Amino acid sequence: MASRIEQFARVAADDPFFLGAALADYAASEHLDDLGLASALGCQEALLTPLRLCRRPRPEPSLFRADIEAIVARFAVNGDRLAEAVRRSDALARLRGTAARAEGLLMAARDREPNDGNHDAPESTS
Repeated sequence: MASRIEQFARVAADDPFFLGAALADYAASEHLDDLGLASALGCQEALLTPLRLCRRPRPEPSLFRADIEAIVARFAVNGDRLAEAVRRSDALARLRGTAARAEGLLMAARDREPNDGNHDAPESTS
């Protein structure tokens, strides 16, 4: 049975404020379970729960590096891999946003009636 803190860490994985969301994106993109994620980060699996509850590093380069270093100092994880995980999550979020906007544009394009001023459409011959 999972502890309350573990349950909260799982819920926090859906909130981009927490590092858990970035770790979830990274793990999914690499097809990693918790043991694989812990191995990739160079830590014990038990450390993932408190790690997931950390605040996600701030995006500004100097702050990002300072935040990564603070997490590394506290949890002794691989800083390069942690930074890679957060950056991958950021890239995936941008791609999801781009895909959502593109889907909206495609849906808007489908809303148009046939031959409603589209001069490229073949004319009907009556």
